[in-house]
Amino acid sequence: MSDFTIYSEDVGKVRRLMLAYQASVKADYIVLCHRDGSIIAEVGSLGIDATPLAVLSTASFDSARQVGMMLGGVNFQAVSYTGEDRSIYIAPVDESLLLVQVFTGSRLPNRIDDFNRLLVEKLVDAVPAFTQNTSKLI
Repeated sequence: MSDFTIYSEDVGKVRRLMLAYQASVKADYIVLCHRDGSIIAEVGSLGIDATPLAVLSTASFDSARQVGMMLGGVNFQAVSYTGEDRSIYIAPVDESLLLVQVFTGSRLPNRIDDFNRLLVEKLVDAVPAFTQNTSKLI
């Protein structure tokens, strides 16, 4: 169960921000998901059900957090994987949300960290519920 509320009017704001971001970084697919694996918003297409990607991304980010603790409390800001055909970038929006981005090719866009940070700031400004501890999705 998600621990925040997103009102229906906020869904449009989130989608517009994600579409503009997708165009600027040329991502194939972007999903905003809760740490429980539930999908909140998505833009682009993968051609497959994205729910397993959301769940695995959450596990991957949590695993990186454990590695950071093992290394003395390093707090990773993002996790990325590069492959021959696709690359992925996973970053938190807040403690309970992740932004998962999929790109074609073996490289992530230049300055992806900066672009991602700006999107996260805009998402939090547009939907304050992302950083509030309230009840559920509406």
